[in-house]
Amino acid sequence: MSKPQPITQPKRAVIKWLLDSDPSIRWQIMRDLTDESDEVIAAERRRVGSEGWGAQLLALQGADGRWGGSTFPAEWAATFYALLLLRDMGLDPASEQARKAVGLVRHNVTWGEEFRNSPFFEGEVEPCINGRVLGLGAYFGGASERLADRLLSEQLEDGGWNCEAPPAGDPRFTQLSASWKDC
Repeated sequence: MSKPQPITQPKRAVIKWLLDSDPSIRWQIMRDLTDESDEVIAAERRRVGSEGWGAQLLALQGADGRWGGSTFPAEWAATFYALLLLRDMGLDPASEQARKAVGLVRHNVTWGEEFRNSPFFEGEVEPCINGRVLGLGAYFGGASERLADRLLSEQLEDGGWNCEAPPAGDPRFTQLSASWKDC
């Protein structure tokens, strides 16, 4: 078996190519691969909400706070993934653009009748979705304590969470959990 090669610094041409891109990529490249000052990086990050992909995605939000209208089988899906993308792009949660977009979601978007119209940042029924919703709420400055408490109460005996797990105390779960510990 050959020895793993050490990770080398990216070539300058690759860094230059990455820097010649969208603000949502550029600020992260500056942070991770250059010696730019914190102030320069922060200034570039602030552009995510007003230029490029971040601004384009924000412009697609409807007046009702949703992305995608009713084009998705689950009306919440586009909004959920749009907010995840905005977070991943590094939209500054304190920016005017973020406050406006998240405010619309907070005041208008629910999980629909299937989930008793629970407000978006209060989550729905599945821990695999709700963990990400709690993360979005925390990032954008409004994590739900009720959702955090609920997630903690749904933690499985092995310390994790799973949307498809049988309820705690179910003998199938106890057997499965015991077999995982043997691995």
